[in-house]
Amino acid sequence: MMIKEKLTIRQLAILTFTIIIGDMILIYPNLVVNAAKQDAWICSIISQPIGLFILWTIFKLHQTYPTLSLIEICSKILGRWLGCILAVVYLFYFVILASSCIREVGDFMTTQIYLNTPIRAIIILFVATLTWGMLKGLSATGKSSEITAPFILLGVLILIILLLPQAEISQLQPYLNTPFFALVNGSVHGATASYGELIILSMILPYVAQGAHLRKDMMLSALLGGMMLTSVLLMGLLVLGSELTQHNIYISFILSQKINIGNFLQRIEALTAIAWLVSTYFKSLLYVFGFVVGIAQLFRLKDYKPLILPSMLFFFGMSIIYSPNILFYTSTVVFAWFDMDITISIVLPSFLLLVHQAKLLARKLRTRDASPHK
Repeated sequence: MMIKEKLTIRQLAILTFTIIIGDMILIYPNLVVNAAKQDAWICSIISQPIGLFILWTIFKLHQTYPTLSLIEICSKILGRWLGCILAVVYLFYFVILASSCIREVGDFMTTQIYLNTPIRAIIILFVATLTWGMLKGLSATGKSSEITAPFILLGVLILIILLLPQAEISQLQPYLNTPFFALVNGSVHGATASYGELIILSMILPYVAQGAHLRKDMMLSALLGGMMLTSVLLMGLLVLGSELTQHNIYISFILSQKINIGNFLQRIEALTAIAWLVSTYFKSLLYVFGFVVGIAQLFRLKDYKPLILPSMLFFFGMSIIYSPNILFYTSTVVFAWFDMDITISIVLPSFLLLVHQAKLLARKLRTRDASPHK
């Protein structure tokens, strides 16, 4: 096995939570509200069981060969050549998603906080921290996630609790005024946008210490992250209404600017920004890890660490050319991402599971036919 380090089940659960929160804490409300308007909170609740089913499918795929990563499973199930083609598709997805997260950090920082700072300066600093994390290894990533997870959780909880005095239930009316297919569209969007990107877990599950409650902890942490995203979306609707939530990209950051308790506790958007940056860092790091390790496994290298520095230079360039500006990203990339997520996280894993089951059935039939008749 290329990686000797092991994550604990608790570390896996925390990383699952941070992937769910990740960049979604800022852009998730905008995605779902665009589909279902004031009924988006209903779609977000419905999306939770759909998302858990997506995660269950990913875990079932891992169980086919528990000691292999997703890239290795593709070749094991489909054979060398078809498996390599599908592995390249997944590696491309890892590149695009990691580059997307890095670019989101650059766009957010240069449009909301450091207005006069060149975006390349922000991106190269973020890429440098990702490089440091990759060099330290998977075990260090798990341990650091345990330290920072309480700050992420606290940042989101403070945002939700302090906005309660400004919530107006009338903003949700009229109820169920959205067409049925728009509700379905919003629910599927909510599930794939948040849970679909957990496909990266199949790259780190082989390096997790096994335990009886592995699946349960992973599911519960994912559900916690999903419900927190639902809470942020609901607060956006209750405080700003569907129109403002739909047309604001960084809705949780804007919500944090509206917090004002007795003209004393206010302007805590920096806390929200820190929680978002930390969770996005770990999400980006895991996708970078998936790409680098996946390349090493695809070409059957003995070690992945010599690939880290060239890969990080590649990610820096990709994040620059990924999108010309924030308007292109929000109007084109974000909504096209749904098709990629549903293909990568639902269609292809389900296809791999079907092929695996068909091969098992064919093997059983051959064994039965080959056995001597009494």
